Amino acid sequence: MLKDFVSNAALLIASFSMMGVVFKDKPLHVSSPLTSRLYWGLSFGILGNILMLFSIQVSSNIIADLRHLAIVIPAAFGGYLPALIAASLIAIGRIIFFGFSQASILPSVGALLIGILCGVISKLKIHSTLKAFIMNLIGLLIISTIFIVRIDDFHILKNVLTLHYLISMIGGFIAYHFFVFVVDSNKAHNQLKESLLKLKETEERFRLIAEYSSDMITMHNEKSEYIYISPAVGEIIHFEYPELLGKKMENFIHTDDLERIHEMFLKALHDGVAECTYRYRLKAGGYVWIESTLKSVHFQENGSKRVIIVSRNITERKQTEQKLQEANELLNRLSYMDGLTGISNRRYFDEALEQAWSDSSSLQSPVSLIMFDIDYFKKYNDTYGHLTGDFCLQTIAQAIKELFSENSGYTFCRYGGEVFALILPGTSIEAGMNVAQTIQKTVQKLKIPHISSEIADTVTLSIGLATLIPLASSNPQTLIKAADSALYDSKTKGRNTVSIESIETRKA
Repeated sequence: MLKDFVSNAALLIASFSMMGVVFKDKPLHVSSPLTSRLYWGLSFGILGNILMLFSIQVSSNIIADLRHLAIVIPAAFGGYLPALIAASLIAIGRIIFFGFSQASILPSVGALLIGILCGVISKLKIHSTLKAFIMNLIGLLIISTIFIVRIDDFHILKNVLTLHYLISMIGGFIAYHFFVFVVDSNKAHNQLKESLLKLKETEERFRLIAEYSSDMITMHNEKSEYIYISPAVGEIIHFEYPELLGKKMENFIHTDDLERIHEMFLKALHDGVAECTYRYRLKAGGYVWIESTLKSVHFQENGSKRVIIVSRNITERKQTEQKLQEANELLNRLSYMDGLTGISNRRYFDEALEQAWSDSSSLQSPVSLIMFDIDYFKKYNDTYGHLTGDFCLQTIAQAIKELFSENSGYTFCRYGGEVFALILPGTSIEAGMNVAQTIQKTVQKLKIPHISSEIADTVTLSIGLATLIPLASSNPQTLIKAADSALYDSKTKGRNTVSIESIETRKA
């Protein structure tokens, strides 16, 4: 009898393996789809009938087996539905295989009762192992009751119950945990299958993105060597895949951009992401501007890192930006330029004087300002016309501008009308006087006719010079007023002369 019980338990466990393979894509749990729970319930019902066919013949009309475990296991894992289905099939099978009699009715009712009670217990909020133990125990109690009613021989009853309890408890424990293993294995299999599908989808998605993207996608190892290049490489930098594979990225970067791209690559490795704009050498020579986004990827298997770079050609944008920058610079220059004479205007004069004043104040050095205008210029316009007057202003402005190079530190501006100004930072009164006299002589050498002048036959200048050592509490208006006052003195003294308002030792 013991041998038959052990065979029954082995058949039960072996069947679990087969069912696990058959239904590996339909795992059994309470939240499984209705069809999955239905399949499992039918399978356990068939298993219960098979166990009955290989049961132990206690007497002519009494058999013993582990069919109740075919109800307990689906109830413990799948809830009431597979348990009731299995119990119903076992109850029907008991009558079909062993005839419709009182001896078959009682076990059939017992099977249904086990299914109902196990279905109720499956609703309890307790651990699944404890739940399965209680179900097994209830099944044994119902079967024991049936044996007690049916078996009159106490000796046979004692042997049957002892072996039945022993094998059911041990077999039930093994069967439960083996089915846990089957469920977990199927779950792991399904997760692996799902992961592989996701990986395949990801790879396919990446392949589509890489192949059809207008951006160039490359992957680099920690030495910046190319280990993958997308097809867009041919369109963007005119290289073919094998020509870059295994080579370092630095070999193709403009020398002026090498340090910047190296810093960005290290930043991507350490911080995870970086961006960079640089020039990339084309296969045929020359360079294109490339804008790249760098992102590092860490591989847990070997601890290595890869850097994925998405790049696009921005040469046209760079050219547009360059033209825009040049246009802005031109506009900026024009905003500081006098439209008639081509020299700096009053706006630039104000800013330049403010800066010179601030610098001289910090250094406690003198700053000189020369202001001059053309003598009897209104009469000049009345005599020769405004166009000739404009040309006269242009001629004088260009002649004086040529006296001073751009690195002289002097700032020459049209102050307004026929009045001009020259800012001389760090210039003493004596040096300023020399500059003023040079300007006067330069204009005289031009010999621009001026028959309406009351002091000469050619254009002359009246010049005012002021020199001050600025104080932190003062402002440039002090110097302007002094130079303007000196210019007024020159006019009242008969014009064509240079007047000085102050000396460099005076502080404003």
